Amino acid sequence: MAHMIDTQVAIIGGGIVGATIAHALSKYKVNVCVLEKQPMTGHGLTKCSQGGLHGGTGLYMSKYVKWWEGGGDLKSYLAREDHLKDRLNDPGVRMFYELQPFLKAKILTSGRVMVAEAQDDIEKMKIFKELAEEKGWKGISILDRDGIREKEPLLDPRFIGGLYDPHTASVNATEWTTAFTEVAAQNGVHILLNTEVHGIEQKTGGYIIKTNDGSLRAEYVVNAAGIFSDEIARMVGGIDFSFTIWKCQMLVMENTAGIQHTIVTMPKPMKSRMLYMTTDGNILASHTMDLSNSKSDHSTTREGLDLLSTYLNYYLPEAEFKILRSFAGIMHFNTRNPDDYLIERPKPKFISIIACPPAVTPAPALALDIVKMLADEGLGLVEKSDFNPYRDVEPRFIELATEEKNRKIEANPGYGHLVCRCEKVSEEEIRQAVRAGATTVDDVKFRTRATMGRCQGGFCTSRILKIMADEMGVSPLELTLKGGNSYVLACETKGLIRGDMHVGQRS
Repeated sequence: MAHMIDTQVAIIGGGIVGATIAHALSKYKVNVCVLEKQPMTGHGLTKCSQGGLHGGTGLYMSKYVKWWEGGGDLKSYLAREDHLKDRLNDPGVRMFYELQPFLKAKILTSGRVMVAEAQDDIEKMKIFKELAEEKGWKGISILDRDGIREKEPLLDPRFIGGLYDPHTASVNATEWTTAFTEVAAQNGVHILLNTEVHGIEQKTGGYIIKTNDGSLRAEYVVNAAGIFSDEIARMVGGIDFSFTIWKCQMLVMENTAGIQHTIVTMPKPMKSRMLYMTTDGNILASHTMDLSNSKSDHSTTREGLDLLSTYLNYYLPEAEFKILRSFAGIMHFNTRNPDDYLIERPKPKFISIIACPPAVTPAPALALDIVKMLADEGLGLVEKSDFNPYRDVEPRFIELATEEKNRKIEANPGYGHLVCRCEKVSEEEIRQAVRAGATTVDDVKFRTRATMGRCQGGFCTSRILKIMADEMGVSPLELTLKGGNSYVLACETKGLIRGDMHVGQRS
């Protein structure tokens, strides 16, 4: 922004919540801007999400943890929908499936096997099943010992039975965020990347939003800044809550054991012990919970990773896995009502969304609520006659039929040059990702899966940097992993000899 620009609606935050709101608003004749401080959307808290779609009994699993702490009648407690995130859960799940043919992002419906070590667990699972069926989720079944081992043959024999829920699914939350924002952008929404909000002033007729790249005048503001939503809210007035922050470490493993389902046990506070199926067939061991005082600490610890490694033996003592990557996400809960979202209107035409986990599943349904709130605040909503709901994205080259692969290689030899051999990503796919807007290695990674395989970029990163530099017309020295000062290269090799620059001295 070289000069002041005007918009009707400014959405602060380009994670899954901000992206779904932008997508929902793009159907109307409304001028919308999304302000995202990262060089790509969906790379804050969203990137570290488990990506679970909690259909069927999934809602009751998360609510069960609170019952476990508080006691009382289990069925009555679970049946209540006194929280906004409870009401939005099932509509959110169904909207993902409705939108998938248009957005062309993956949904893996793996189903979930919940195992039991005692009969008391089975009785509680029956309540989960009954409540889910009352809401229209069919096909859920209670299994005996043989039944769960038929689903997952390597399960420990000590499990006496369990529950099978076919409605549990996984998404890549970053992929879906990209899909939502791409469709929003093609329908007129302005996506302003590398744009960090530094201050907000209320003026007659709206707000002046001051950023690192100039200012923006907006009539309406939607604060969807995730873990920083409290700081954005504070810019327009006092707030009466803060966040409790938990660092959650996770492991990504190659699925060498051939697991077919997400595997969980009856949840307890602070002890999730979940093996999630990812959309690309890997296994996610999730997660630890460590109280933190930092919004940006994504470091992992030996203690945490050792604990996560025990999750494998807990369920599948005979299985072997290869660990691909470890990382840490963050969960945050507001101190006023930690069990639910807060939707605040601290000023006229200013809406703050203080979300908490799970944020992915309810996001599309939450977006519809926010659009309605904006209309109630006076935003005129006239549907576009030329709205295009379809995302133009090609399937992965490696997934094409042989004849189609040969046709593409003949037309463009770049398809015949595999850059990432682990994930079988071609040179042309890397180039297309950059042309579509990827400016960092992480953005290329999440758009193509390059560097996500067994070598974790050990062999292909140098080739990716060369292609990116060629497409962007810059030096490879200027390319970053994830924006900011996260430079991949410190200097040219001969520069070390000349003393031009030493590793770690980049500013």
